[in-house]
Amino acid sequence: MRLTSLKGVFVGSGSEGLQQPEVVTEILSLAGKAPTELNVLYIGTPTYEKAQSRENQTKLLAAAGCSVTHLKTTLAGDCTAVEMEEACAAANIIVVSGGNTLYGIDRWRATGLDRQLKAAGERGALLCGGSAGAICWFDGGHSDSGDPDTYISSAAAPAPAGADEATTFAEGGVAAQWDYVRCPGLGFLPGLCCPHFDKTQSNGVLRAHDFDEMMLRHPGERGVCIDHFAALIVDGARYRVLSLPGKPGSVLGGAFSEARAGLPGVWVKEVAGGEVKTWLAPADGSLDELLREPTAVVEDRRLAAIRAANPSPKEL
Repeated sequence: MRLTSLKGVFVGSGSEGLQQPEVVTEILSLAGKAPTELNVLYIGTPTYEKAQSRENQTKLLAAAGCSVTHLKTTLAGDCTAVEMEEACAAANIIVVSGGNTLYGIDRWRATGLDRQLKAAGERGALLCGGSAGAICWFDGGHSDSGDPDTYISSAAAPAPAGADEATTFAEGGVAAQWDYVRCPGLGFLPGLCCPHFDKTQSNGVLRAHDFDEMMLRHPGERGVCIDHFAALIVDGARYRVLSLPGKPGSVLGGAFSEARAGLPGVWVKEVAGGEVKTWLAPADGSLDELLREPTAVVEDRRLAAIRAANPSPKEL
């Protein structure tokens, strides 16, 4: 499923990331057309079409003059195969919401949307998103899809205005009982993507620490870690890192690079000799040097229980 010449903007956070003017500027620049000539396709399956998430992640693109279309795919009967194909074929930019990555991936494969997304990427559509909307384009990622608060049964609960889909641990509170899992993605790019790398979610576990344990369970893959307020921008054979100014990030930054301590960044992880090696990704460079093909892919055995607790419809 690899895309040989992909263009994409992958942000550490979903709603918060796509509300940053700098991120939208990068999207519009990479799209290569005047905003009034751009068709944006929003896919909100991972947040079960939640209106607030859609508003958060498309309002700046709409304000710039882009035409925004919402393709609903969460439930059986949401759209027809023809509507799905036509929407993807017309899109210059595709934005995938944050939310429950596993539900989204399973639903897209059941409906054939995965094939339409690949076709769109092959013809040059710009692929975007944060959180789950970043993970989905890679082989897999460090996912909170096992958090019951991300299940469709919780989708009606209100989200704070402007908040990202990821839950946040309240200092002094009681940690929720759920674990991060390796969730499969579409495989357009190699690697395990860890969004919100510098954040602690409701289970009380810093993602940066937990991802080391995941890497040891999946040593055949390379990890690409995106801070909450950072973005990985891919333009064919090249990449660059966007570090949002004035935003916090890289809580482990001082351990790797004093010059980057406290700033958002992108990190790379790899297992060598039974240990996790971590380094800061250069600000720009060759995509082949940042990513690498896996030597082995091990599926997470906990996914079956999560799918059973949060089932996705199997057909359109």
